[in-house]
Amino acid sequence: MSRGLSAAAAGAVREPTETRRGLVSLALGACIILKLGWREPIIDAWMLHALLAAGIAVYSALLAYTSLVVLRGQPEARRAFAQVTIFERAACVGGLALAWWWPGLAIAGVLLLLAHTTRWYLKLVQRRLPPGLAFVSSFIALIFVGTALLLLPAATPDDHPDYGSITLVDALFTTTSAISQTGLVVRPTGEGFTRFGQTIILVWIQVGALGVIVFGALIASVMGRSFGLRATQTIGDPTEYGWAGQLSLAKLVAFIIIVTHAAELVGALAFFFGWPERWPGMPPDMDPARGGDLLDRAFHSVFFSVSGFCNAGFVTTDASMHGLRTHWSTHVPLAALIIVGSIGFPVLDNIRKVAWARLRRRHVDEDHRLIRLSLNTKLILATALVTYAFGWVILFVGEIAQAGVPAHLAALDAHFMSVNRTSGFDSIAPADMGVLSQLGIILLMFIGGAPASVAGGAKFMVVAVLALTVWATLRGRSETVAFGRTIPDAIVRKCAVVVVLCLGACLLSTGVLAVSEAGEGGPVLRELLFECVSAFSTNGFSLGITPELS
Repeated sequence: MSRGLSAAAAGAVREPTETRRGLVSLALGACIILKLGWREPIIDAWMLHALLAAGIAVYSALLAYTSLVVLRGQPEARRAFAQVTIFERAACVGGLALAWWWPGLAIAGVLLLLAHTTRWYLKLVQRRLPPGLAFVSSFIALIFVGTALLLLPAATPDDHPDYGSITLVDALFTTTSAISQTGLVVRPTGEGFTRFGQTIILVWIQVGALGVIVFGALIASVMGRSFGLRATQTIGDPTEYGWAGQLSLAKLVAFIIIVTHAAELVGALAFFFGWPERWPGMPPDMDPARGGDLLDRAFHSVFFSVSGFCNAGFVTTDASMHGLRTHWSTHVPLAALIIVGSIGFPVLDNIRKVAWARLRRRHVDEDHRLIRLSLNTKLILATALVTYAFGWVILFVGEIAQAGVPAHLAALDAHFMSVNRTSGFDSIAPADMGVLSQLGIILLMFIGGAPASVAGGAKFMVVAVLALTVWATLRGRSETVAFGRTIPDAIVRKCAVVVVLCLGACLLSTGVLAVSEAGEGGPVLRELLFECVSAFSTNGFSLGITPELS
């Protein structure tokens, strides 16, 4: 599978009914949007139900026609076709079996549309387009689709005194923030969007988080290359990275998806059972006094878990985590989700291999190589620990000396905000913190998380290499060394370029805002710099000026 689909499977995919099935899947999606996108359906519900059931029946008939008629007498092609369309056939069987139940039909329709969207995406990648162009094009397309969905009447409340229908600019900003896991918002997610709108934001957070990593694996596989993120993301021999040449695309994507959804499931369960029954600022529709039930609690638990693992920082509460500032059963799972999501899938895979080998009392693999933590893993874990400790100290001092926060709360806030340097959840508003703490947050946001993770920023590896280079220079040494390994000068130069470009992007965007937002009563330079670094690092912290920007 080094070059994508096998030849037989690729031949089966190009059979005549694929285009027709794709059109049917689009029609199914249109029926679902017509049902859910308006507060009052513009077409009778029973008619939409019938059209959706008929569409799935037609899709099933096209699958059967292809297998029994078009590919008759071609046993290899039929087997390849059956393998490629197993997901679609399962969705059709489930949809027809639940044809009497609208949610079952809707889920089947979404799965069929997802199957074809993925296939079209694969073909786009295989057309020899520059990887960067294919990547950016796919994200732009998703942003436009998400924007259109948020503009639907059912995505925003119609009876809220402050938040009615959303504007095009606000919908575009919200979608872009969600798909990039940034977390900056121009209207609160809890009160400014309905359950339909919140679900759209949740899906786009998940798609955006997985898209970057899976896209990289996909590009590498289609181009016949191993999935090794080099330069600033790999130090030394690619085999040290843990993934170079060892995982097929299917195994790599499966590992990412399993880890992601397993962590999110555990996190959702922890929130569901660990949250208090009521707390200040809780989602209004989750409050039992306002009619909230277990389904509402489950939805918000899933939302927080996905947002936490994806380091997105979107919340459905009134003021982020302020109402749970000292609630340990929320802090612990949320911090764990953020850390697991920000240290990178290669590190998680390497730790898994080493732990499994220790349990089996094995020290070498099938190729007689030592099973140990790679240089990449050691550097990332060490940098994460040092960054956290540095952040805790500077935030704690700033809270004590400038904000007048009691020591026990300052220690807890410093811990929570240092962990959240990549996600944007806050237990105290950054605007209420001292200037020293705000400076510390800017530095933490700029550093970000690990390569091949859902976190943003300049990345641990870049910062670690440059810090080691500075240390080596101060000691009069000509080589940069990490854990006994010499880092090539080419890697050092590339890391320096990355930092300069990142700083340039932050300063340029701050300069643009300094011009566009100039005027009496406008934001000060500190607020603009904070906002731009937060946006660049896809963090989501803000000093409260996001909704006020032009």
